[in-house]
Amino acid sequence: MKKDTAPAAPELEAETRDQPQASNLLDMAKARIVRRAERQKRRLIREASVGAGGKVKRDPFDDDDEDLAPAKTDRDKKFSTKSIFEMPVLPKRRRKVQWTGISFALAVILPTILTGLYFAFTASPQYEVETQFAVRGSSQGSLNALGLGSLMGATAEAGDSYIVADYIHSQQVLQDIKDQAGLDVRTLYAHDIIDFVYKTDPAAPLDEFVSYWRNMVNVSFNSTTGNVTLQVYAFAPEDAKKITDAILLVSENLVNRLSEESRIQYTEVVNKQVDRAEQRLSAVRRQLSDLRQTQQALDPKALASMESSIIGSIEQELASVRARYKALVTAASREAPSAKVMERRIVALEAQLAEQKARVGSGTVQKTGRNPEADNGTLSDVMDTFTQLSLDEEFAVKAYSTSLAGLETAMVEAQKQERFFATYVAPRTPEIAIYPKRVLNTMLGFLVFFAAWLIGFFVYKSVKDHAI
Repeated sequence: MKKDTAPAAPELEAETRDQPQASNLLDMAKARIVRRAERQKRRLIREASVGAGGKVKRDPFDDDDEDLAPAKTDRDKKFSTKSIFEMPVLPKRRRKVQWTGISFALAVILPTILTGLYFAFTASPQYEVETQFAVRGSSQGSLNALGLGSLMGATAEAGDSYIVADYIHSQQVLQDIKDQAGLDVRTLYAHDIIDFVYKTDPAAPLDEFVSYWRNMVNVSFNSTTGNVTLQVYAFAPEDAKKITDAILLVSENLVNRLSEESRIQYTEVVNKQVDRAEQRLSAVRRQLSDLRQTQQALDPKALASMESSIIGSIEQELASVRARYKALVTAASREAPSAKVMERRIVALEAQLAEQKARVGSGTVQKTGRNPEADNGTLSDVMDTFTQLSLDEEFAVKAYSTSLAGLETAMVEAQKQERFFATYVAPRTPEIAIYPKRVLNTMLGFLVFFAAWLIGFFVYKSVKDHAI
């Protein structure tokens, strides 16, 4: 019997390898039926070989589920072709909990109901005060006068408007309102009538309150017209009007302070230019004065004319003495006393002439009695120095005159206000509360909750479908 049962395993392995892979559920069921029939056939063969009282050995090719199944009766053990070709009865799947509906109710329906209840019974009414203002200049440039100012980009007024808009949203405006208007904004948003969502602590630091302040104040700038629109929200109409008036007050003070600082800086710059021009002119005139004192001549041209006349007179006298000396030598001897006197006079005139020419041109000049302690220099050097100092003085006088004219213009401009704060839509006390929009906010809340739930649902399904 061992010879008959031994080839069963290789045959089964060969048949198992040769079985085609099931491509669908029906093929898988058919293959399972065939395997079950084969197992029943091998079991019957083993029972017949062992005998009725022997112990049946377990075939390793049998499935584990056969051991776990309850004991079968003799009737069940009989081989039946009908049971082989019957479809297996699959156990019914348990009904799962509908988590999609539960998650939708918890993530969308319940928050929407709570939101609607808050806006219907708890949310405090909000009052809005709107005002519009602009920062304008007292004078316009030539390009603005021609209508070409917009081609050059943002103007100074637009820059001041941006500064005011940023200033209203800053922490500094809260401190300025408290110092200049005597109003602590934090106390106006801490009334008992305000709901728990918007109510603040009156003793909260400004660093924490500034984020809340930016939500209650809206500032928009129109780059085309240069106008600023301010919207203030509060929970009492008087509080909204009071806060708006305080903001306009400190904003106007800011514009005036910036304009004053601009005028002071401009005037200081012009004053520094005047001081530099004055110092330059004083230095040039001091040099001219020192030169005149040194050369003892007020006019270099007169000095040159005088030196030229002296040289001419010396040359004329020298020529006359030489002519008489030549006539005396011809008539008498060189050793004559009169001839000796004329020779010494000729030498003296030549030395004086050389000295005068050296003073005019180049060479070493002897100290004269006119100013013996003066620095020796030629007349040409003196003329060059006088000319250079005269040009410097002329330019210094022109620069000083120009700076004085600029100072006068700056002083005139300083008397005028270059920038002024103009409120053309005055704030008024609101009559009704237009916020919150209860139905609209509830619908928006539903849309937000639904969008968040939908995104989470799709993410969960995507992760579940790609899970291994």
